[in-house]
Amino acid sequence: MQVFNLDRKLVDDYESFARSFTDIRADDIRSRVDQIYACGQFWPEPLITINPCFKSGKGIAELVRCGTLHPRTADIFRIDGRPITLHRHQAQAVAKAAAQQSFVVTTGTGSGKSLCFFVPIIDAVLRAREAGEPARTRAIVVYPMNALANSQMKELDKFIQQSGLPPHLQPTFRRYTGQESETERAEVAQLKPDILLTNFMMLELLMTRQNLRDNEVMANAQGLEFIVLDELHTYRGRQGADVAMLVRRVRDRLCRDRPPICIGTSATMASEDQGAKNEVVAAVASRLFGAAVPPDAVIGESLQRATDQTITVAGLGRRLASAIDEPIPAVLTDEQLSVHPLAVWIEMEVGLQDGQSLTRRAPITLDAASSRLAAQTGGEPARCRHQLQAMLMLMSLPAHARGSSGSGAFLAFKMHRFIAGAGHVYATLRGAGQRRVTLDGQRFDPTDAGARLYPTYFCRNCGQEHHPVVLVNDAGVRRALPRSIDETPLDDPDGDEEAGYLMPEPENDPWFTFTGAPEDYPEEWTEPAGEGLRLRANRRNKQTPRLIRVDETGAVGMGGRNMWFLPGKFQLCPACGDQPPSQAREINKLAGLSAEGRSSATTL
Repeated sequence: MQVFNLDRKLVDDYESFARSFTDIRADDIRSRVDQIYACGQFWPEPLITINPCFKSGKGIAELVRCGTLHPRTADIFRIDGRPITLHRHQAQAVAKAAAQQSFVVTTGTGSGKSLCFFVPIIDAVLRAREAGEPARTRAIVVYPMNALANSQMKELDKFIQQSGLPPHLQPTFRRYTGQESETERAEVAQLKPDILLTNFMMLELLMTRQNLRDNEVMANAQGLEFIVLDELHTYRGRQGADVAMLVRRVRDRLCRDRPPICIGTSATMASEDQGAKNEVVAAVASRLFGAAVPPDAVIGESLQRATDQTITVAGLGRRLASAIDEPIPAVLTDEQLSVHPLAVWIEMEVGLQDGQSLTRRAPITLDAASSRLAAQTGGEPARCRHQLQAMLMLMSLPAHARGSSGSGAFLAFKMHRFIAGAGHVYATLRGAGQRRVTLDGQRFDPTDAGARLYPTYFCRNCGQEHHPVVLVNDAGVRRALPRSIDETPLDDPDGDEEAGYLMPEPENDPWFTFTGAPEDYPEEWTEPAGEGLRLRANRRNKQTPRLIRVDETGAVGMGGRNMWFLPGKFQLCPACGDQPPSQAREINKLAGLSAEGRSSATTL
């Protein structure tokens, strides 16, 4: 499926899912919420980034020939049967490790940062195996998320399994993150894997739990040679201080004979200003590792163009406009793409910034890129968008699908989709059609002096709006003030405050018939009384909804509109008679716009 269609389907499906939680009865609130959803506030247009080309460094075979790497390393790090050629930053990292120097790699996403530490670690393991050293854990790699550890396990396994090395020479690795069974943990302790993949919380437990198996795992790592912190930028604030202390304790316990090589990686740090970046990153790494990491040990990325470097955007002229008017061919080889006007424009206007050196551009939306292209060519923005999508998809295809040989893309791209939970509605207490409805949590409506904004929730059965409030005495005026729905109302007969809910009485709604008469209540609220009904004793006064008038400032009295005040916990919706389970939390008895107000992001 084309990624742009997948993105649209993802958003449509999420909108359908998110909106399934709430049915809104009031026309004006429903209309306003529809407008907010339609403007894309909760899922703005995704951002586009281009995966750049990296300058090449020495290949694994060349590093073997010069003695930097063990010969067997070339058997492991192969693609399609041939030893891989490293990017320049990867080769620099291998050289730093060979010189027993700690370092930090601050290259962007998709730059192969994991090879910057796995190549030197595997090399050290192979040298130890050849020397006949006993099995022990030589490297601990710490990930901020278990998903990263799981992904790296698959990559390591892929390289090692295709190496053809005899079993006694194959490097071993295991995960110890809390996902493992007791049998798997026992295996880790017994196997003494060369590489241990974990997270900082589990490493903390391994260091502190007085558990025989944990002690065995840590004893296996005596003489630790490598400590790796992946995604270095995640360790900040209090968590950063915790990790820094943890690393110091690990070094003190496992690295007493010689200091380990400390390696950090981070894609986020690659976006910082290059001028002072190395010094800042070096200072952060030194504090985290408790070891000196000089600025010259911070390795950045070295980029190069995939398109013809002699062609500039300014020199494209009419050829670029023609590329907008003409269909994008279904087949274009790498050589043809390297001189294609639109491919050149995308790389240099969307992907790369050409300054003293090539750097990544900030992510951009497809709309913004289309507008920029339209301004430069005089084309229609919609046509420019269509052509950009078509070229992005073509350039991301493997070479063999475009008429070339090989499996690599010419210029791959990423689409970053951000999705936010809608959260909660806030509304003033004016009449329907006059009240302000917003999703911005504020105390007062900035466009209506004195009008308070109240959090608004909806009956899960009929969609009637309800406002959690507390009635207080305010300078001689009884006033309804907004309160958090998470503040459970307490029964305090001696207090002046009374918590509950305000339900605006629906206006011009023939289906609303509640008057407060006993006949309007559910059967379990009433009991026979003579020829009629009355409320049960345990329902009278303390739980009975009562009709009051409340104005836009929250003042209770003669002004404003009719409201039903529902004292205490939410037990009954007068609009439909629904009674949520009494044991449920207040936040679960009524509905907001979505199940949660959190945000998420995904990369396609």
